[in-house]
Amino acid sequence: MTETELLLSRIEDRIRMSETQYRMTSTGFLSLQERSEAAAFCRRRGVRHSFYGGYPDAERTVLLLLPDSMAPTEDFTPPEEENPLCLLRCTVPRGAPALSHRDYLGSLLALGIKREVVGDILVFPDGADIVVLESIAPFLTEHYESAGRVSLACAHMEMSQLRAPLSRTETVCESVASLRLDNLVGAVFGVSRTDAAAAILRGSVFVNDIEAKKPDARLEPGDKLVLRGAGKAVFSEIAGTTRKGRLSVRFQKYK
Repeated sequence: MTETELLLSRIEDRIRMSETQYRMTSTGFLSLQERSEAAAFCRRRGVRHSFYGGYPDAERTVLLLLPDSMAPTEDFTPPEEENPLCLLRCTVPRGAPALSHRDYLGSLLALGIKREVVGDILVFPDGADIVVLESIAPFLTEHYESAGRVSLACAHMEMSQLRAPLSRTETVCESVASLRLDNLVGAVFGVSRTDAAAAILRGSVFVNDIEAKKPDARLEPGDKLVLRGAGKAVFSEIAGTTRKGRLSVRFQKYK
């Protein structure tokens, strides 16, 4: 059985549990690729679902399978008593060396836990806020003591106490020959159309969190673009036409 088949089998189990027990169920944290596959599977099945990572624009999210009593929305947040996620707040001693995202993630995985139990890691000068599955929080609170040779004090908190990062964007204005996906990816992320098309074909480009398949797909204003390893942006608008007949387009690119 492939990794994709295993993922979909686990989702099928959660769907069945949600339907028979009339309650919300959830998966572990998903990568962009896994989220794309999960979204397509749920749409085919007509399943009520949402993705949740603890705060808007979270990179790693869990899939929530919703009962009829819950309405899926783009910014759906589960009730606190049913929230499958929680916050692990890690504080470093004053004057300690700065720790990176890699320091925290590496030391967490060194404890023998799976990547699917850890969501986004938000690094601050005094430590980090780490989104984790509620089920793993007691273990981490007791055993997660250091990262990068720096001692940590960890506290288990509710998601409402998360220090979510501010979304910072910049306006990017470019001209393109058409609204083909490879044109727009190349324009906003500063790569050639050939490289953009290659990235699409190898599964590195996502539109509205769904893996893009065709370089010649057309985008609409409001669509969200992600180029894995390069960042994300929102296609804002068509601002007009240049003297040479090219389309002037604007994006909001995340910093």
